[in-house]
Amino acid sequence: CNMEDIELAHSLLEEGKWNLVIVKGGQILFSSRERGVAPFFQAVQSMGKSLHNAAMADRIVGLAVAMLCLHAQITSVYAGIASQGALDMLKGQGVTVSSKNTVPYISNYDGTDLCPFEKLAGSCQKPSQLFAALQSLFAEGDQ
Repeated sequence: CNMEDIELAHSLLEEGKWNLVIVKGGQILFSSRERGVAPFFQAVQSMGKSLHNAAMADRIVGLAVAMLCLHAQITSVYAGIASQGALDMLKGQGVTVSSKNTVPYISNYDGTDLCPFEKLAGSCQKPSQLFAALQSLFAEGDQ
């Protein structure tokens, strides 16, 4: 049952070892200590359909992560910190979502501006568009 998956993901995140945990059927599908959107994007890109109906816990859930959840058809999400826009988007698409703290938006690391991924996600109409934009963005970094 999905509820157990999200509880497991949530508790693993709260233990402090991971910044991102994805659980399905009582199994940890993916976990990362990295910060930011990249590890989750890589999981979505490499794992595809196996993430359908999975549960995900992430330290920070902004619009970009929310859209990736929708793209991957993840059905429950726990956030340490979530932006209001991300919560509204996930709930609007029927995703079960809870967060420890809610903020108006996710800022960049030094707090001077919006997170660049928030900006990118805000300019995308649908999750598939954001996924394609991130693919080209991260592909450039690999060269």
